[in-house]
Amino acid sequence: MKNSILCILLFSCLSQKANAQINKGINFQAIARKANGLIVANKSISIRLSIKNDSSVSAVEYQEIKSVTTNVLGLFTVIVGLPESNKIISVGTFENIQWTSSEKYIQIEIDPEGTLLFESLGTYKLNYVPFSFYADNVNAKNIAGTLNITQGGTGVTNLKALLTLLNIDKLNNTPDSIKPITSAEILLLNEKLKKADTVTLSNRINQKLNKADTLWLSNRINKKIEIGALSLADIISSLGYSPARSEYGSFYDTAKQQTTISTATPVKFSITQFSNNIGIVNNTNANPTKITVTHAGTYNVKYALQIIKSDAGNDEMSVWIRRNGSAYANTLTNYVIIGGGVKNNLTGSSFVDLGENDYVEIYFSIKNINTCLVGTLAQSSPTPSRPATPAAAVTIHCLN
Repeated sequence: MKNSILCILLFSCLSQKANAQINKGINFQAIARKANGLIVANKSISIRLSIKNDSSVSAVEYQEIKSVTTNVLGLFTVIVGLPESNKIISVGTFENIQWTSSEKYIQIEIDPEGTLLFESLGTYKLNYVPFSFYADNVNAKNIAGTLNITQGGTGVTNLKALLTLLNIDKLNNTPDSIKPITSAEILLLNEKLKKADTVTLSNRINQKLNKADTLWLSNRINKKIEIGALSLADIISSLGYSPARSEYGSFYDTAKQQTTISTATPVKFSITQFSNNIGIVNNTNANPTKITVTHAGTYNVKYALQIIKSDAGNDEMSVWIRRNGSAYANTLTNYVIIGGGVKNNLTGSSFVDLGENDYVEIYFSIKNINTCLVGTLAQSSPTPSRPATPAAAVTIHCLN
């Protein structure tokens, strides 16, 4: 027959210091007895403890199962919420229990035979134990009276008394003639702008810098030439960051582009979509192929090509970048082109170091005369309509 175990319950609040932090828990102590009143001595049992917001079947806010062993008097002790080696499992976090939100109840259940079939010994209201935990969330409204400075307060009850205490109660009604002033403030006042200086500066601001002034200033900064007594390093130091230049360009071409077998051919970009300090310059054959920068820097070059091979079979296309007429290292990519009129879309991206007025070109070569760069016209079907695809497109921007 299954034995029932009765418990005499004792509660207290406990804090233990371990691993350089405070661990808090509720000290739970009980004497286990059988239904006939006999003490259950020297026996291993399991106990399940649940913290809830009421005595009904409400959701459990925290729960843990512990394995305990009674002593010769049937006494056993556990600490609810404290990490212990005999804790089997826990649900929820003890430190997250909201002690201030509502009254708390503890439900006691035991498993005398170690089968994880628990018998309830009842649910008990916690009237006094959580007060130390409530104190962790104490609000100012719970404090009555006046706290002394040694207790973390001000020792006064209103703002006027605080101003008097700090000897700043007459700050706003002191005449300017007798207010204290530092030597630094006197020096700044003596160095104020004269009226004539102010008028000149105001006129310059009202008239704004003209285009020639702006261009001159931009060139001075870009070339890192000292502006009077103010160098670029001074400007960066004052701003707290380095002013970033805006160098970019986007170019494309919609026309069909062909070449002969095994011939290095530059890609043409006849249309400028948008650009700033970067432009397209014609090569010696008057073709718009040279993407030319104004200022030195590291540039990201990205290209996209649409290739069609009209006859059956595959072809191989090579694409690479040339800088100032010479192949740029490690930029060659070989692509397999599928024949039979299939649209092959190729993309590539490289970082290129360029000096002032340097240029780059995108080159390609083929092994079959029927391979060429071809664009696609805009299409109205399927709805919504689709824009055109250029035969070749390239974007370039400077990294700041």
